Amino acid sequence: MSSLARDVAASLAREDGALLARALSLQTGNTRRKVATVADPSLSTVQALVRPARLPAPWDDMVAHYICAGALLFGPSTKTRKPAESWHLAAEALQACTSVFLRLFAALSPGRWAIPVLVSLLRDLRWTAKCADDAAHAVARDARRANPHMEECARTLNRGFSACVADRYPSLAQSKKWGTYAMVGLVFRTYFQLQSISLCKNILRALGAGDLPPLEAFPKAHVVTFRYYVGRLALLEEDYGRAESELSQALALAPRASTKHIERILVYLIPIRLLQGQQLAPRWLAEYPRLAQLYAPFLRACQRGDVRAFDEALRDAAVERALVHLGVYLAMERARDVCVTCLLRRVWALSGRGTRQRLGPMAAALQWLGAADGADGAEWLVATQMARGRVKGYIAHERQMLVLSANEPFPHASLSML
Repeated sequence: MSSLARDVAASLAREDGALLARALSLQTGNTRRKVATVADPSLSTVQALVRPARLPAPWDDMVAHYICAGALLFGPSTKTRKPAESWHLAAEALQACTSVFLRLFAALSPGRWAIPVLVSLLRDLRWTAKCADDAAHAVARDARRANPHMEECARTLNRGFSACVADRYPSLAQSKKWGTYAMVGLVFRTYFQLQSISLCKNILRALGAGDLPPLEAFPKAHVVTFRYYVGRLALLEEDYGRAESELSQALALAPRASTKHIERILVYLIPIRLLQGQQLAPRWLAEYPRLAQLYAPFLRACQRGDVRAFDEALRDAAVERALVHLGVYLAMERARDVCVTCLLRRVWALSGRGTRQRLGPMAAALQWLGAADGADGAEWLVATQMARGRVKGYIAHERQMLVLSANEPFPHASLSML
């Protein structure tokens, strides 16, 4: 174990944050192998192992807590405990470790070199906290799903974010502000998992008040993550225009090789594009079978104006659960209007594309596909599409005529989605 402490001491001497972050990361096999050699994970024993490295305070205390956490998860003592207990104790040890480091990090001036260490430690904390709560749920089978470790982790992550965004070091090049968006990604992900999404607004307000470099100056990975979560926030607030803009920018910046991240973006971008009547790239469904399985029935229904098929897809129990879980059910429900508009456009095209159309054929089509109950319900549905800007024109009720604009009467129905 003295080898890990020596690695930390050497990295500190050079203020090499990247090397120190690799040494203090439970995601690396080298670190796991080193902490796995500790038979007794008690703090007093580990402190004795760390002492010969002569680490300066409070680094010695921080490293001792870190090694305790690793030994609790990967050392031979794991055989004497249940998994839930190991995760619980490891989460507490990492919580103590990060608390020590955050006090140290806040006092560093300059402190940009230590940002990789901050991110590495807090990623480990978040991973351990989630596993600890999941293990506790598996044992207790409690439907209330309390998440004490993740909630404590969220508070710690917020402290890390504050230490970055509020840094006052005069030289921007060495400022801790450069860690801000890395911390935002961790905080947002945690808030979403805890379903404490309203707290994200506090982070956005702090970003607006902070004197930060332009977003584009930060690493691309941080920018993609930030725009992804801001897009999801806008989607939940039903601000579909902003959601589409943020997610589209995230998609444009995401590395082409990162298929997992691209799929995560598309799972929210597709329903928004559909709702807005915008084109979808055919390759999206061709390259991502899970997206095709979820969304293809809706896209085909909208393309044909088949409202009945759209409603049947929306009523499917498995599909409904998936859409609710993703938080896009409301957007897909509203996308039904696109399907209705496409149906009206098809009837208009079959009727000669004139500016004056009888309401009868449209009402018959809507009733036949189960979209409206009776002629009055069909007329109300057509009027609703007009009020929402999907049909340009007006209804002459007395004559049961639909008077359409000569210029693009169906502005959102020219979809070529598959």
